[in-house]
Formats: sequence, structure tokens, C-alpha cells
Amino acid sequence: MFKPVENTFLYFAYGSNLLKRRIRINNPSAEFLGNGRLDGHQLDFIKYSPNWRGTSATIVPTQNAHVWGAIWRLHNADMPALDRQEGVDTNWYFAKTVGVVVSDGSKVECRTYQQTINPPLRENGEELPEDRRPCITYLDCIIKGATECNLPEYYIEELKKIPNNGQLASPEMIEKLSKPF
Repeated sequence: MFKPVENTFLYFAYGSNLLKRRIRINNPSAEFLGNGRLDGHQLDFIKYSPNWRGTSATIVPTQNAHVWGAIWRLHNADMPALDRQEGVDTNWYFAKTVGVVVSDGSKVECRTYQQTINPPLRENGEELPEDRRPCITYLDCIIKGATECNLPEYYIEELKKIPNNGQLASPEMIEKLSKPF
């Protein structure tokens, strides 16, 4: 099930691309395969995005932590669009290959993205500082996507505890998200 097919790659999404409507804006070939757990990483937020009017998610290498996400199969032809969406060309994120644990306990190699600037590590339970909070729209994409992808309930509850900055995304981003895919 999680094996790449010729001319495709596996992608681990943990932020707004959990939401099917969001990933398919720029990546029409995206096929949801299931969910997985990335061990040794923590979900965090650091860089402000004008499109989102808040910070965007990143993963930070962290011992004894994990991030749940969706595993998508995409055509290789979609990789440049995904890289552009993630800001690889502007040094916003960089692509990396990670081993993601799936339901049978095995690991699959997936492409994912990490921001080029790591935030200072937060201790367990430490609240996200105000200047690092995502907007309402972005956080809503993550939570709806996590639910849509059937991530574990405890993880969705943790996502719901992330404070937002009280802003909505830009009108352009809201319009993109409202279009049918």
C-alpha cells in the first residue's frame, strides 16, 4: 500500500497539506494512502507567512517526541509545484527524506519539508509564544485535515490546544481554499 509506484514519490504532510482540499490546489495527483508517525521530531511554528497571516508549521528534530501526519502518493511531475508551495526556492523550507512508521510498525521513506530556521525548543507543555502563533485559518486546515486523515484522537486534541494569533489568512488564500478541487 505504501510502496511508491513508478514515476511517483511518497510525501509526509503534517501541516496544512493534511487537508485534501489544500494539497490538491497545487498537486492534483495527490492520493491519500494513510497516516503515519514521524518519531524524533516535534511540531512547532516559527516563520511568519504573509499568505497565512501567521506562522507556518515545521518539524524540529527532538528526542522522545513524534509528529503524526498523512502519507500521500504524488506523481514526480508534481514535485516542482510542491517544492514551490513549500518555498524551497526561497529557502523557506528544505526537503528531506524521513522514515515514517505506519500502522503495521514498518517504516516507509517519505519526502517531507522542514523550515530552514528551527525555533528554540519548547519544554513539554510550554505554550507557544504569541509571535510564533499560526492564524485561525491555518490551524483550522491542520485540525480539519488531521480529522479527515483519521489521525489519532489524542493528537487531534493536542492540535486543538495550539493557540492562534486571532487573524484569518489573506483573502487570496481563503479564496483558494474555498474552490472545489
